Amino acid sequence: MQTSQHEYGQANTVSEPSFLGVPQVSYRIGGITFGLQSEVGLCIALEKELRAFEVVADSCDVDLRIAWADSLEIPTSRLSFHSGGLWSLFAESDGCRFSFLAPMVGMRPYKEAWFDPDFCSGRVLLSREYFDADRPAYPLEYPLDELLMIHRLSRGEGVEVHAVGISDGQGRGHLFLGHSGAGKSTTARLWMGRPGVRILSDDRIILRLRQGQVWMYGTPWHGDAGVASPDSALLTAIYLLEKGQSNKRLSLPKGRAAAELFARSFVPHHSEKGIRSTLDFLDRVASQVPCSIFRFVPDETAVEAICRAEV
Repeated sequence: MQTSQHEYGQANTVSEPSFLGVPQVSYRIGGITFGLQSEVGLCIALEKELRAFEVVADSCDVDLRIAWADSLEIPTSRLSFHSGGLWSLFAESDGCRFSFLAPMVGMRPYKEAWFDPDFCSGRVLLSREYFDADRPAYPLEYPLDELLMIHRLSRGEGVEVHAVGISDGQGRGHLFLGHSGAGKSTTARLWMGRPGVRILSDDRIILRLRQGQVWMYGTPWHGDAGVASPDSALLTAIYLLEKGQSNKRLSLPKGRAAAELFARSFVPHHSEKGIRSTLDFLDRVASQVPCSIFRFVPDETAVEAICRAEV
């Protein structure tokens, strides 16, 4: 975070001044299409990682209106959750409101976002105090874009997990789950360059049902390996990453598999309904897709161990 309002405004706009902004743009992540429409005089642009996810869409699953505000105040409605960082969530009669505040650059919010109860529509206000009006802005800058996705999925549409997703070119989709430091980016690098392999992401994967089967989708929120793909793949096996002295797979029963998946999922912890929907979804995933602990050595033998196991 920068230490002056001018610098902070620059940090919250597109970093490439030659990239022209537009009044509207759409992108699709995890099969969900988001449409952004700005007011006159406000140009918007997607961040570099999101441009691969840009689409042309006549209709969107989530419609957002973007506008300027001369200044913003902390909402007076009921506080539902405080992140301990940039954002807080407030409950309102017609939906919910996210407020984004960075005390080191000012005592008023620099942005707020309201969404209806189903996260199908919303509006985002950008404070003129912190944004450079002469440059295109990405109004859903992190963490808002991911917060929006997590809350939309929690309506029973799927879940975002901390994982690397890999399609091996043989119709098999491997999901390698792990907390930070478990070896996700290392795993992604080990699979890079192999014939037919597609890596969807090295840090965040979205799981959803498609025609009764579990599919995984890439996201723009990548890890150290920098892999972010808009592709998707049928999920055929789930692995919980653990570093070991040799490559070994240990099958997990359904109940523990669902619990381990939940521990590595991004869920709205303030929402009882959202947590319940996520647990139900993960229970179905664990019932359909075999799940194992994968203790691995971080070299090519780990890839060969997975390929042999899936034959």
